[in-house]
Amino acid sequence: MSERKRLVVHSTGRAGPWLALMLLGGVALVGWLTLASPLLAWHGERATAVADRTVVAQRLERMAATLPALRLSVQATDVNGNASSLLAGATDAIAGAALQGLVQEMALQAGATLTSVETLPASAVGLYRRIGLRLSLNVSWPVLIPLLQAMAQARPRIIIDDLELQTSQMVIGGDQQLMTASFTVYAFRGAAEGRVAP
Repeated sequence: MSERKRLVVHSTGRAGPWLALMLLGGVALVGWLTLASPLLAWHGERATAVADRTVVAQRLERMAATLPALRLSVQATDVNGNASSLLAGATDAIAGAALQGLVQEMALQAGATLTSVETLPASAVGLYRRIGLRLSLNVSWPVLIPLLQAMAQARPRIIIDDLELQTSQMVIGGDQQLMTASFTVYAFRGAAEGRVAP
């Protein structure tokens, strides 16, 4: 009888460590699934985000390095010796007068007459000053198109914006109907960094 008890106790004693080891393994597996795996996934996502930001930062640094050269190229004459892309003038008023004279000359060459010219307030755009005029004219379609093309190809560069066309009852030779055209033109002049001349 005592030998049987010893045998039972002996066999139970050997199964105990295996059972404890299995329970410990189960606890470790549950801990891995609930804590470690999400933490590793979060760490991987953060590492990917940091790598993406590093690539973007490097790209922005390369672009910023080209900015001084681009600024110089805007102000310099081109390889054909054409005029600068910027308006001449030490002040906004002088640059505005230069832009108005340029626009009137182009209108005259195209055969159009300006009915009104409104000077718009100048504004700062980075290191430049934006000079604007609001123009109105009565013109036929065959005259308006070459005028707009001349403005788009002008030096200094002229930007056309907010074009409005209204038909008129007036008809000129060749059954060409006059239109009232209103639009805004913008050009830029350089401004010293840290100081903007009025």
